[in-house]
Parts: sequence; C-alpha cells; structure tokens
Amino acid sequence: MWTGWASLIPVAALVVVVLGAIAVLKLQKLSIGRSAREPAVAPTAAAPTGFHQSSQESREEFVRRHWQRPGVVADGVTLVDLYDRIAALEERLARAEQRSASPAPPD
Repeated sequence: MWTGWASLIPVAALVVVVLGAIAVLKLQKLSIGRSAREPAVAPTAAAPTGFHQSSQESREEFVRRHWQRPGVVADGVTLVDLYDRIAALEERLARAEQRSASPAPPD
C-alpha cells in the first residue's frame, strides 16, 4: 500500500506543474489580448505634472530647475554638485589646453 502512495506524489506534482503552466499561458494570452484592444497612448498625452523636461532643455538644466522637488530627480543635491564639479573640470581642462597650445616664450 505504501509504494502506491509514494509513486502518486511525483505524478501529482507533475500534474500540478503542467496545469500551472497552462494557466499561466492562458493568463498571458488574455493580458496580451486586452493590451491589443486598448488604444496606445502617446507619451506626450500623459497628464502634465510639471516635471516634464522640454525638448530644448538639457538634463542638467532640468535637474538644476527641479533639484529641490522630491520624486523628480534621485538626489538633486548630489547631481547639481556633480554638474558643478564637471563644469570646473572642463574649465581647468580648457585652461590647460590653452597653456599647452600657446608657444613657449623664447629663451
């Protein structure tokens, strides 16, 4: 009697896995069918929240404009600080390139 129950466990597990897979596939088909019936919404048709970056605005300008607003930028203070450091490095690089490009004074 015990061997019959022992062989029933793997068969029951196999049936559960197969039925679960069939259920998942049917749910996926239903969700794909629903999304195909719903009209596609254009990205610009989203409700305006005041946090949208304009096409003429750079990411840096957007972060600088909204750095104190939660939920807009991950960490506005850190990003603004990084933008300031990058600008300072670019200035130093430009000065160094000007010095190396200018001719050396005659001896």
